[in-house]
Amino acid sequence: MALLLASLVATTAHSQTTAWRNVRDSGAVADGVTDDTAAFQRAIDECAATGGGLVQVPTGKYLLAGSLTLHASVTLEGAWRAPATVDRYVDPESPTGAPKLSGSVLLATGGKGDENGPPLLRLGFNACLKGVTVFYPEQTKTNPPIPYPWTVQSAGADNCAVVDCLFVNPYQAVDFGTYPSGRHTIRNLYAEALRRGVYVDMCLDVGRLENIHLWPFWTAADADSPVNAFRLEQGEGFILGRSDWEYISNSFAISYNVGLRFIRGRGDGPFAGGGNYLLTQSGADCCNTAVLVEETQGHSGVSFSNSQIFGDIIVAPTNSGMVRFTGCGLFGSLNGRQGVALAKLAGTGRVSFSNCHFYCIHPESRNAETMILVEGGRVAINGCVFLNNQGTAGVNSNPVPLVLEPDVRAALITDNEFYGQARIVNRARGRVVIEDNLEQTDEDPFPEGQ
Repeated sequence: MALLLASLVATTAHSQTTAWRNVRDSGAVADGVTDDTAAFQRAIDECAATGGGLVQVPTGKYLLAGSLTLHASVTLEGAWRAPATVDRYVDPESPTGAPKLSGSVLLATGGKGDENGPPLLRLGFNACLKGVTVFYPEQTKTNPPIPYPWTVQSAGADNCAVVDCLFVNPYQAVDFGTYPSGRHTIRNLYAEALRRGVYVDMCLDVGRLENIHLWPFWTAADADSPVNAFRLEQGEGFILGRSDWEYISNSFAISYNVGLRFIRGRGDGPFAGGGNYLLTQSGADCCNTAVLVEETQGHSGVSFSNSQIFGDIIVAPTNSGMVRFTGCGLFGSLNGRQGVALAKLAGTGRVSFSNCHFYCIHPESRNAETMILVEGGRVAINGCVFLNNQGTAGVNSNPVPLVLEPDVRAALITDNEFYGQARIVNRARGRVVIEDNLEQTDEDPFPEGQ
């Protein structure tokens, strides 16, 4: 028994020696001034040489002026067990107005001015970034954003993961699309991505995006910052290409030009075409275009359930796949500048709304005369509620709820409730069913004395 225990102790000690590294032991200074890139890579390389393991990043501020490769089966882990946020919007001790940050903070300066350069971290097979904060100290809020490469990028490997992280002001946050990245996981990521948030493409085996919060952590107190204007003019929260059964839950983008953009995959062969995305309790808020569907997978498409969306919903003429909204709150356009107060639908695919409610909440949505404009394809609106009417308090927006243009192939508009007049305009040449809809339900059905 004594020999067995001794053997177990020796094995455990050897395992801890070979599978665990600390960046401080590899020479990282953590003073926010000295470049710690080489020390980090040394710790990662040593850990990878033993078959993988954990590289620990203790609390401190680590300047990384270069790029890191996180090899197969290595986790780079900081102090946090949940995504952090800024303690205050501005650190009073910072001469540059940087936020006050704590925990394991990576100060990234590499690739300044080059959005296509090497990422801060390139992830290999089974590699994971966990529990860190990333801040770009040379990015300022008083000027338009400086381009930088992706903060994290897959190296073309499966099972890459980003968990429990805060990326304060990345120009581009996570790229799991430039190279194939099957079975990826992003969970508990907070980020104010200035140009691009999360990019997915070439994933043929069920990626997972969970609890991703794209929100102005850095500029929330600076509404007039050029950064905010840039993000609303050019920013894209989620860019979603070819992926099979991608699960997205509890994820959110606010104040982007496009909140969720579904695109044709850039790959060939099995990587070609649109994706299949299942979204629940997710959405986009205060975006010029909240949802843009350029292409989805024809037989499966995109499905939103229990989600909330504030901004235009645009289904492009290029789309031939399914787009479904079930049990969603859809709150209309920010400004009506795309010709609709809520949605413009085209293409040959089928777009359906079931048990949703439509409410154009922003006064500027009155710039458009039509709430939902169906230019072509197929549409079904069943069991939904149109709240806007002439008496809607505080909104001053009462667009025509629905217009079907001549190129509509099929439409099922049934069992809906209209607080005001239904005002369904039907110019479609295809097959259309409009029946069993209630209108003017906001009027008092029981006048006094009756």
